[in-house]
Amino acid sequence: MNESQARPVDVDSFLDGLKFNRFHLMVLILCTLLTAIDGYELYVVGWVLPDLAKDLGVPPTAITSAMVAQQVGMLVGAFFIPPLADRIGRPRALLLCYAGMMLSALAILFTHSLSYFMACRFLAGFCGTAMVPILVSIASETAPRRLRSTMSTVTVSGTMIGAMLGALMQGFILEPYGWRGAFWIAFAMPAMLLPFIWFMPESLRALAARNPEDPRIPALARRMQPEGEVPVALVAKPRPDKPPLAVLLNDILGREQIGKTLLMWAIAISSFVFITAGVWKTTIYKEVMELNYQQIAWLNGANTVAGFIGMLSIGFFIDRLGFKRVMVATFLLAAVGCAMIGVLAGGPYILVAVVAMAVFQHGGQASIAALAASLYPANSRATGVGWAYGAGRVASIFAPLFGTFVLGEGLGPVGIFAMLAIPLACGGIFTFWLMSLKGAPTIQRTALAHG
Repeated sequence: MNESQARPVDVDSFLDGLKFNRFHLMVLILCTLLTAIDGYELYVVGWVLPDLAKDLGVPPTAITSAMVAQQVGMLVGAFFIPPLADRIGRPRALLLCYAGMMLSALAILFTHSLSYFMACRFLAGFCGTAMVPILVSIASETAPRRLRSTMSTVTVSGTMIGAMLGALMQGFILEPYGWRGAFWIAFAMPAMLLPFIWFMPESLRALAARNPEDPRIPALARRMQPEGEVPVALVAKPRPDKPPLAVLLNDILGREQIGKTLLMWAIAISSFVFITAGVWKTTIYKEVMELNYQQIAWLNGANTVAGFIGMLSIGFFIDRLGFKRVMVATFLLAAVGCAMIGVLAGGPYILVAVVAMAVFQHGGQASIAALAASLYPANSRATGVGWAYGAGRVASIFAPLFGTFVLGEGLGPVGIFAMLAIPLACGGIFTFWLMSLKGAPTIQRTALAHG
């Protein structure tokens, strides 16, 4: 059957009618591997900090300036790069980002100056912060609607794989090769995957949203269909007769969308505040709860494994029960688990509370990207997800002050973890509010699809 005889079908109906096949699997694997690089790269400084400070001849506290430079780069990149990706294409933007992170890691290998190191970390943060929003957009738009949240959250779970790689690096690379061994890995991983990014397909929804007449659309549609399927002639909606920037701003900050966007940002802020304040947990375990390092290692290991399980599984439940039920319950249960860590401090059941908190807290964090991806149209999706993450990072700049406050005030475990539970509870409240508004993503039970 030739192109002229192919049956006409609109892009959304075509994508939502596909069964999960090899094409979807390859996109999901690649997106997850790429987020693993992000999870490793953006936290590598904290893992090598003592050796790095010693080699540069500065006190460990001086490395804080490099961490701040990285955070500033992440903040700027979160608002700048996603709109660029929506404009020039997600694979092209990813190629630039991963090349930037690779070159930053390579330059660090030859540095002996803290100021030079700071500049490289600013570049790494600038390039790295937009990766997850762009990758989630690709995975979400490639998936049938009934699997959109599953593919989004599995993609985000790659950051936990990166954290596990960091733990292995500390155990096997750091002692024999020093901190530069860690950055050789940070250079090698994106270098190996750059060729795959070059050939990564653009989202069919994004192509049709930018230009319905794009000649790449029929070829991509054929790649996505299983062998033997009847070819289709895709029909896309015409582009709005407005400047691209005006369309983007209307999609995210227009009159009908501004309330949902602000609540989306509030959810992201709540989750990121907890994550950033939570970096003090190890210090609190040691200084306040007086646990030994072996006990702390067990708690942190359980947190990582349980968090990975939470990230992998939450999309499955969202795709069947909807965002409102799953995300609200997830954030509230995470808050309860967090508070119970303080209540059970020093007791044998603290591990249960840590596991419960990790499953629901990391699951809630992964669901933010899935919710944002479902909230915005294809032509503005990377920007919508990226700006939600950017809003979270703005607030998280101030969250490290939490540790200074609670340790200075002499609060006990109950008070400390009750305070940490507050942003998680707020995430649940803001999710309930957002999902109660008209136009929020809903679930169609007959098709198990988000409407």
